[in-house]
Amino acid sequence: MKLKNLFLIVGLMTSSFAFAAMHFEKNQKCSECHPKIYEEYKTSQHGNSTVFDDPIHGAVYDKHPMKNKMQKYRCAKCHTPTADNMEQLLRPKNGVIPDPHNETQNEAIACAYCHRITDIMPGKAMDTNVISKDMRTYFTRSSQPKESSFHTIKTNTEVFKDAKLCMGCHTHKSNKVGFDVCSTEKANMSDTNNCISCHMPQVDGAPSILSKSKKHTFHGFPGLHGDLSLLSKYVVLDFKHTKKNFTVSVDHKATHSSTLHPLRMAKLVVSIEREGKIIKMKPKKLLKVIGNAKGASPKPTPPWLADRIIKDTRIPANTKKDFNYDFKVKSGDKVTATFGYYLVKPKALKKFKLKNNKDATEFKIISKEIFLVK
Repeated sequence: MKLKNLFLIVGLMTSSFAFAAMHFEKNQKCSECHPKIYEEYKTSQHGNSTVFDDPIHGAVYDKHPMKNKMQKYRCAKCHTPTADNMEQLLRPKNGVIPDPHNETQNEAIACAYCHRITDIMPGKAMDTNVISKDMRTYFTRSSQPKESSFHTIKTNTEVFKDAKLCMGCHTHKSNKVGFDVCSTEKANMSDTNNCISCHMPQVDGAPSILSKSKKHTFHGFPGLHGDLSLLSKYVVLDFKHTKKNFTVSVDHKATHSSTLHPLRMAKLVVSIEREGKIIKMKPKKLLKVIGNAKGASPKPTPPWLADRIIKDTRIPANTKKDFNYDFKVKSGDKVTATFGYYLVKPKALKKFKLKNNKDATEFKIISKEIFLVK
């Protein structure tokens, strides 16, 4: 047997193993014992990740050539991982696309799915979650898990360490030409500062009706789609001035760049209030622009056509960046600095038909400070 044929067979076997239909307990069932966690989860982006519930994801998919050609729904691997026809959704050129009437495709990133991840398998285009076949055993990072009458709970600290649990979907995403569209910069993470520590902090309330604990891991996954208050401590604003100008600094303490997905845009907005009048400074836009150079010069393109970064003004992970303003402030001035995000950068709204979508167009504030000049 030729070596390349052997690789093909092994690849097909691996694919079948990874995406063969598996049964997952429904989220609603989990809510019976975990009502507090379910309330957080159901309004989170994990709970609304499907192409049916996330209008921005839906808008991008509507433009994707895979949908137009009825080829496949590659996004299913992470956006609706408990689909009972996953293998068909990922198979190219078979005319199968997302079905809003399929109950398993509406479970989003299900509770049972994440808690059955046993390991992560590295991949060139993206990593893959390895899922336990045992549908009644769920994993935790706790060294002394509590007993449950409904399912077995096992400790798996290795998959939770350095937020490895999240990396099957969030480590990186490459397109068909091998260009990394987005990356969470895993190398910057540690066991104390990672996806879980920032986006799943400990909050008040027992994790289940059977538990006497006073705290549980937050499952609302705070981020650009939801409440940013829990993340505000990772963006600290400061102000300094001289006789001729002033500086606003952004201390970006996150383990990844100020934006990850190329559709996003962060912005620093600064204004001065002087004697009842507002003087606006030119906003500082922080974004990554991707594209290709098939024409006379590099130009922005959708993620599936990009082969390079054209522009990158983002703040790197764990970096403090100064923004200078050629403006002379004086005693009594109030300088307001606001740092926030757009889920979709304004220039992309028309292309993806999102100009009337509130979530896409809203400027989401993560940090705001007012400095009085003395």
